[in-house]
Amino acid sequence: MREAKKGAASGWSEQEYRRRWLQQLQLEFRQICSWFRVPLRMPAFRISNSTKNLGSWEPGTRTISISSALVNGFSWDAVISVLKHEMAHQYVQEHMGRGMERPHGGAFGEACKILGVPPPFDRAAGDTPKVFIESTGEDGDPEYSRKIEKVRKMLSLAGSSNRHEAAAAMSKANSFICRYNLERLESSEPSRYCYEIVNTGRKRLPVIERRIANLLMDYFFVDIVYAELFDPARADSFKTIELIGARENVAIARHVYGFLYRQVECLWKNHRKKTGKPGKFRKTYILGLLQGFREKLEKEERKQGPPAGGDGRQTISALVVARDPGLAEFCRRRFPRLRTVRYRASAIRCSVTYAAGRQEGRKITIHQGICHEEGNRGRVLGR
Repeated sequence: MREAKKGAASGWSEQEYRRRWLQQLQLEFRQICSWFRVPLRMPAFRISNSTKNLGSWEPGTRTISISSALVNGFSWDAVISVLKHEMAHQYVQEHMGRGMERPHGGAFGEACKILGVPPPFDRAAGDTPKVFIESTGEDGDPEYSRKIEKVRKMLSLAGSSNRHEAAAAMSKANSFICRYNLERLESSEPSRYCYEIVNTGRKRLPVIERRIANLLMDYFFVDIVYAELFDPARADSFKTIELIGARENVAIARHVYGFLYRQVECLWKNHRKKTGKPGKFRKTYILGLLQGFREKLEKEERKQGPPAGGDGRQTISALVVARDPGLAEFCRRRFPRLRTVRYRASAIRCSVTYAAGRQEGRKITIHQGICHEEGNRGRVLGR
């Protein structure tokens, strides 16, 4: 868990923070009702001091309580999941008229599906810490751990000082990931899906983060959703990048995101030190780096052959994501009303700087081990 550091920058009192959290809970309630088209009346909201019950629905007073321990200790995404859980109880009571049934019985299960309550929040919390461990997807699945460990070992070899050995290790990792996903697409066994939220901490989505996200979508078998998430410590909402896919793919993609974000910053600092380029060329150089790395991935994919049934323009990753019905259903449950957005191309300040970055980007090799201890969903990854 993390403890939100409040008050240092804003000077707000605890009472003011709670007032702002309550306002946000009302906004989240309205949005959930709109997204999932459920006709629930606005209840009263309360921030409780309970450390045992992180959320509750009280039908007599029509009150949903959310614990300050939940708000302070976990990401706002977890708060939304608990809120949906309590809204499901309200839906059973006030809309379905089945409030006399068992609290977490059949009616509650139906309501959770209607409201898109993600597992494991769609059942009784019982052991609260276990719920949050399960929500990260790291619940002791040996097959999941085996695949991640295999890719981790390959990527650790990709950190070799021998350039050819490093390239061969990364190529082997790419081939394994690709083969796994093509086999998964043809398998009758259902995949387990999850999501990971990258909180940019910005009011506008930076172009560099968008380019990294596009690389993940095109070459690392995850779908991408741009959204917003409330930060209770700052009492404001910021842009997020959400990675959605099979659990193994999300674990790999979140590692690649963090690695690339750190690596491009490091390479820019080295380039600036050597050339004396001013800071205004930072974005141009990094966009060149990412374009060069994209070209490297494209070249690597061509070695593996075109995707079966592809038209030559789609990457294998994009084809697998488009043909994955389980992933499409998972996305629909999480975001029932998505819309497509297009961003304008970013201007290049200096063609020479861009070309230098592009050349250097073709040398980037993903390495460092994949860690299972990234923390709760909603934190900024890899920074």
